[in-house]
Amino acid sequence: MTLYPLALLPQVTITDGLAQLPFVPGTEAEYGTPEKAIAAWAEQGASWVHVVDNDPGETNYTSIARATGAHVQLASGIADESALRTAMAAKPSRIVIEPTDLQWTQNALGAHGDLLAVGLDIRRPDVFDIRATLDEAGCRRYLITDVATHHHWRHEDRHLLKEFCDQTHAKVVANGGIKHLDDLHELHELVPDGLDGIILNEPLYDGSFMYAEAVAAGADRFDMFFWGPPQP
Repeated sequence: MTLYPLALLPQVTITDGLAQLPFVPGTEAEYGTPEKAIAAWAEQGASWVHVVDNDPGETNYTSIARATGAHVQLASGIADESALRTAMAAKPSRIVIEPTDLQWTQNALGAHGDLLAVGLDIRRPDVFDIRATLDEAGCRRYLITDVATHHHWRHEDRHLLKEFCDQTHAKVVANGGIKHLDDLHELHELVPDGLDGIILNEPLYDGSFMYAEAVAAGADRFDMFFWGPPQP
């Protein structure tokens, strides 16, 4: 079996200091601290967790920093040096930055290397031009989102993602757009092109499928746990 460095990242969304815990069939939604939510996904086998912090400033960073068992990829609208420095207090394994200021983004990539991923909307008109600039600046990973309201990563949507993967040597994480296990099957085909992560959100919380089922959906294609858990 060929092993690819791909991971499924449950999304932990923090609002007012709380995040929804993993879905348990037959029960109401439960919420806890970011630390508890991250640990709960780690217990289910997630090696990486994508954390979206909707609260201002560094309110939740202490709780995130205490989390154990999984790598944290932190997204918190980080678009300048002050926000980036503050985000480091959460001790994430990766920080997603927004290329609002392209010059700052290039400088940040040069200074921090593999700590950073750049978030891009695949439908942004100049997305491929920006990719070329950021590739030259040393970007090693992109988080690609399709903001279309329906059929994410299907037909021409997936074609755009494949085109992006084909044009860069950097790794690519697909953000959202997964509703059913069949959607995962579609994206699995892009792993040899450079896709190395898929973020899962709503389906894990509304009971569409469980994390273990998502892992099993790709078990014959690659090793989901190639990245591995954090080392002591």
